[in-house]
Amino acid sequence: MARDSGIGRILPLFLTLVLSGLLLASLTTLPVGRHALRAGWGLALLAGLALACFPASGDARFGAAILHVDAMSLPFLLVLTLFGLMSGARDAGLACAALTVATGNPVLFCVGAAALVVLPRGPGGGPRGAPASGSWGVAAVALGTALLSGGDAWRLSVLPGPVLVAAAALMGLSPRPLSGARHVAPASVRDLAGLVAGCCLAVRMLVDWPAAPVGAAWGGGVAAVGLLAALAGGARALTAPDAARVLSGLLAAWGGLGLLLVGLVVVGRADDLPLLALGAFRALVLLLGGVGMAMLAVLLVLRDIAAAAGPLALVRAGGLAALMPRASGVLVLALAVGCGLPPLAGFAVLWLVVHSLLALPRAEGLAGEIAPLLALGGVGLVSGLMMLATLRLVACVVLGRPRTPRAAGAVDCAAAALRVPLACLGVAGALSLVPGLWLWLTRAAGWQAAGLVPGLAPRLARMVPSGARPPWLGLVAPGGDGVFYPAGIVLLLLLAGGLVLAAARLAGIPASRPVAAWTEGAPPSPPWMPFGDAATQAGPALFVSQIDAILDATRPARGVVRRGVRAGRWCRRWGRVLTEWAAAQAARHAMILVLLWIAVAALARMWGRP
Repeated sequence: MARDSGIGRILPLFLTLVLSGLLLASLTTLPVGRHALRAGWGLALLAGLALACFPASGDARFGAAILHVDAMSLPFLLVLTLFGLMSGARDAGLACAALTVATGNPVLFCVGAAALVVLPRGPGGGPRGAPASGSWGVAAVALGTALLSGGDAWRLSVLPGPVLVAAAALMGLSPRPLSGARHVAPASVRDLAGLVAGCCLAVRMLVDWPAAPVGAAWGGGVAAVGLLAALAGGARALTAPDAARVLSGLLAAWGGLGLLLVGLVVVGRADDLPLLALGAFRALVLLLGGVGMAMLAVLLVLRDIAAAAGPLALVRAGGLAALMPRASGVLVLALAVGCGLPPLAGFAVLWLVVHSLLALPRAEGLAGEIAPLLALGGVGLVSGLMMLATLRLVACVVLGRPRTPRAAGAVDCAAAALRVPLACLGVAGALSLVPGLWLWLTRAAGWQAAGLVPGLAPRLARMVPSGARPPWLGLVAPGGDGVFYPAGIVLLLLLAGGLVLAAARLAGIPASRPVAAWTEGAPPSPPWMPFGDAATQAGPALFVSQIDAILDATRPARGVVRRGVRAGRWCRRWGRVLTEWAAAQAARHAMILVLLWIAVAALARMWGRP
């Protein structure tokens, strides 16, 4: 077995040393170049791939008893090393996240998670979120560590609360549409690292480390909170004022879906449905790998576009399809993966989520169908919000005509500058077309999460059934009633596109019209509008005003809710004033109050005597 081999003992130590060196180089001012950092991340990736290729029978642990790497660590570690290799960023948060998820020791993992919560966003930056959220996150990690020390029923009933708070602090999530760290700050590589570390913390503390399975009701609660956070993230993405914050909202939406999948894994473990837990965990791994790499490509190409065209505020940017065709093409392709366009990785994740919800156990009657139907409707709404937010971003930034002189003078990125985003997009495309390879590398983690191999929960150990082995070219539904082949759909689309192109060539239809790139076929603009009429172009109000018009019937109800919130704030403010006045009066007349209380107690005692 892997734990008995010499390589299984040496590679974890080597991996820990490499990640520690990367963290030290990120925290200090040592003259370490980008190529050296990428070499370190490459070594860590190779070590993780070597560990993932070992047979996952037995305990599936590698290394010493304290600093060990187990099968559950490998999916999250591989994703973070890919992030570091592609970005080459000198980011202490990314290195700390990789070192945190690499260890399977609960105490060391929680110490690393607490450190990751309070690490600054960048050089000279403040905490990752608000100071209060960082404090709450550290307190939640400490409380979760204390609750893991025993397997009592009351501890398992309290454990999901601090785990959700800690995961939300790591991932920057909030169930409110206009709050959270990602509403006020643009996305960065740190946010991607927090997304992976938060999902790993939730899986570890709710699925892997508890001595007994957490109840299915608590798993449903985790899934409900994740769905609310995903809806809030989608609303943030749809109303964001610039491209970077649209990406932040999309990351928040995917993070909420990640928590939803963790809740489904908990439900599968609690109800003894290993295939449900395995399917939900595979969807989580595919989300972090495929969608995470696509979001990294979007982040990198948006950084290059902003350097050439200025700040990408949706009210000012535009026309980049004609001015920066290569960068715009990479951006659109990466957003297609990140918004769930079929048959790419985002759509595969949503497909697995829907089939996992359909495979949930239900109670008899209408009441048992309400919760899954609400969850399916919520997932569909999240998917629609992400699609509309992506279409709004593309319409405002890529299409139309430039609105400012800075955007009009943008020059396309060099081909060498787009190699890294194209590499990220290639990895996401490979994971989309051949998901079986990625699921095979992470198969041991899925079996451990579903309780199919002996791990920390030997009572759930059993032989791995044939339905739990991932196919190479397709995805199997958790209920076993469907198979999704993305490569076949891509081949069908290519065949249809080839037929259309061949028919157009035979008919003699020209491929394009010879028009000026500046006007894009529109009539010339008047002299007082050198960049065209703004009313004729897509703006930030695209889809937002339409949705507000659709929801116009709820305006009276929203007014009642708003007045209720205002009344609650008024009562709270005056209640605080009255409380402070009563405390001041009690402090001033303390002796009189004590004597009065003694007198009243004596009279009550005398009155009660027979």
